[in-house]
Amino acid sequence: MRKLKLSKTELQVTPLCLGTVNYDSTLSKVDAKHQMSQYLELGGNFIDTAHVYGDWNPGLLCRSEHTIGEWFAETGNRQKVVLATKGAHPDWLNMSVPRVKAEDIAKDLDESLHYLQTDYIDLYFLHRDDPSVPVSEIVDCLEDAMKVGKIRYYGCSNWSLERLREANTYAAQTGKQGFICNQLMWSLADINFDNLADKTFVLMDGKTHRYHAENNLNAMAYMSIAKGYFTRKAAGEQLPASVTDVYDSESNFHIFEELIHLAKETDYSINDLSLLYIIANQAFPAVPIASFDNDNQLKQAMDCCNKPVPVELCKLLGSYKKFVYRTN
Repeated sequence: MRKLKLSKTELQVTPLCLGTVNYDSTLSKVDAKHQMSQYLELGGNFIDTAHVYGDWNPGLLCRSEHTIGEWFAETGNRQKVVLATKGAHPDWLNMSVPRVKAEDIAKDLDESLHYLQTDYIDLYFLHRDDPSVPVSEIVDCLEDAMKVGKIRYYGCSNWSLERLREANTYAAQTGKQGFICNQLMWSLADINFDNLADKTFVLMDGKTHRYHAENNLNAMAYMSIAKGYFTRKAAGEQLPASVTDVYDSESNFHIFEELIHLAKETDYSINDLSLLYIIANQAFPAVPIASFDNDNQLKQAMDCCNKPVPVELCKLLGSYKKFVYRTN
């Protein structure tokens, strides 16, 4: 399978990143380990997790990281994987209290290394921000972790564009690496931000897209297939309000009609085109993250990555997006 080189790094990753948010939660630990092995067999090498994944379940914390660590120990596959994880998320039971001070970052990183049973993280993200903490403290903490070999590169997730720009300006002025990747909510579908249950999500918008292009800043897109909105709609599925409230809009109805037409006229499925919209981005390196319930879903997505990328078709689909989410 072809690889994408992330800019300003030595990392060569497959075009689709395997999401692990449901590991040892809605997807059993046995099935999760099987899925990671299948992903590698199908040519994948990029796995994304987070320290907080699974904390919404009673009992064991950090379930996803524990599962991945056990799989590494059982299979010896650590060197075959470009591993990303995220830390500095608020405590799940106290979401209003930020945890992005240097001591929070260091604590989460050390715990992640332990649970993942690895000596280093290839790409370490801060899962949330705290604007009251100076960017200098945050960047310097991550640089210290990089210098001692705990992480190779670092990025941010759900940071405002203003804070991202501020952090990377500080890094450039002080000779530091800075954030090399931004992980944010991004898909072919437009999003009704006001209807999102979690208002701390940060979305790709026109201004952010331009900043990425101007700085050749890597992006990773979570919820990259919009909870299967277009595919499920085409199948005639009765979508729950948690999906329709977020994705029903005039622009998405237009995109849906185009997808139906293109799926009939080309060799690409609706799901293919949804993923390839991110992969086809030529302004800067971009990788969709996707999670799967079964082998068939995983195989279909990985098969998509082996198809020629229809850049012009994806540009056409992207031209229907409004890219306007927030009113403030």
